[in-house]
Amino acid sequence: MLASVAALVFAYALPLHFTAEQEYNARVILDQAVKVCEEPYHLMATAWVESRLIGSRVSATGDYGIFQINYKFWGRLWGFTDTENFWLSMLNPNHATIAAVTVIREMRRYKSCKGDMLAACYNGGPAWQRSKNKDKILSYAKKVNNRKELYKRNYPQWKRR
Repeated sequence: MLASVAALVFAYALPLHFTAEQEYNARVILDQAVKVCEEPYHLMATAWVESRLIGSRVSATGDYGIFQINYKFWGRLWGFTDTENFWLSMLNPNHATIAAVTVIREMRRYKSCKGDMLAACYNGGPAWQRSKNKDKILSYAKKVNNRKELYKRNYPQWKRR
C-alpha cells in the first residue's frame, strides 16, 4: 500500500517553485487528465493562468477554485443553488478539474473555439470575438497557450499515457 502511495507522489515531475498546495493540485489535475483522456498541458496551463493552482481563489466576478469556474453561469446550470456549496465543490481539485473539462468540452463544440482559440473561449465564451474585452481575452489566451508550450517542452512525461 505504501509503495503505491509513493508511486503516486513521485509520478510527475513538477516545477520546483510549486508550493505543497500547488503540487497537490497539479498532481490531481494530471491524474484526472489521464482518467478522462484530456490534454494535460492545456489543463495545467489554464489552472496556472487562472489561479496559480491555488484552490481557494475567488474572483470579484464570481469565479471559483483553481480553474475559476463562474457560478452565475456554470454553477446554476449544474444545479447549485448557492455560492457556498459551489465554492466548497470548487475547493476540491478533483471536482474543479472535472468542471473545467466539462467547460472545455462544451467550448470545443464551437467553430470560434478551435485550436489555440480554445483558451479564448474558456475565458470569454464562444462569442468572445464580439466582446468589449476582446483584447484582454486574446491576451489571456496567449498566456495560456505560451504556458502550455512551456509545459510541453519541460514536462514531456505529462503526455497522456
